[in-house]
Amino acid sequence: MQNKQINEGRAFYYGFFSKLFTFTYDKNRFSGVKESAEILYDYALEENSKNALKHFIENFDEQKLADEFDEIFYDLSQDPVPTTASFYDEEIENGKMKVKMVDIVLSSKFRKNEEYKDSEDDIGFILPFMQYLILEKLKGDEKSQWLENKTFDTLNTFIDDFIENVYMHQASNLYKDIAVLLKAFIESERIFLEKPKPVIEKVKKEVCEVCIADKEAERRKRNKQKKNEKLLSCNLEEGGDVEDEV
Repeated sequence: MQNKQINEGRAFYYGFFSKLFTFTYDKNRFSGVKESAEILYDYALEENSKNALKHFIENFDEQKLADEFDEIFYDLSQDPVPTTASFYDEEIENGKMKVKMVDIVLSSKFRKNEEYKDSEDDIGFILPFMQYLILEKLKGDEKSQWLENKTFDTLNTFIDDFIENVYMHQASNLYKDIAVLLKAFIESERIFLEKPKPVIEKVKKEVCEVCIADKEAERRKRNKQKKNEKLLSCNLEEGGDVEDEV
């Protein structure tokens, strides 16, 4: 029973963060966020999380939250925060981390909604995917736990850098609180899943000004496309055959 309650709580957290990091222009995108934050406040993981949630709740405003979101992830004048595992791994989009996540998704009962524009290794896809896998596990699907662990392995490679970037971004206020909460949650996830913070050796690459310019242009183009297109609030759907192995 205790394990069931823990997994229900984990699914709740992933659902909460999904609302805050999934790219969409749905006018109801933040519906229920404040109410969810109030629930999390009553069961805060630790003191920093409790303080962050208190500030978030007291200062919550949907328009301010939406404006921060756009400035942090879309505003090309403020160096948008990268959101894909591939970018943090190789400084490119659609790298080997995307291939890894596509394989994992194809081994599940879920598929990326065809109208959703971001990739399977995007934070806005991984978070709800984790939520869905946990909910399936609670229904008795044994394979979902294996897929959940594989997905967290991907998330674990870049989530610390992502959190730091969100926290340090000059536009962050309410999202600074969310970064504090996400950090505490990820630390609890590592304990629960017995997956420590990875030691990732950064390989020093030769400076290539043309390459850097190309990578930056690619990332800015991607962010501009996301800003100009209306995206879905639900990026997953059931469907497709379930493979036996990733």
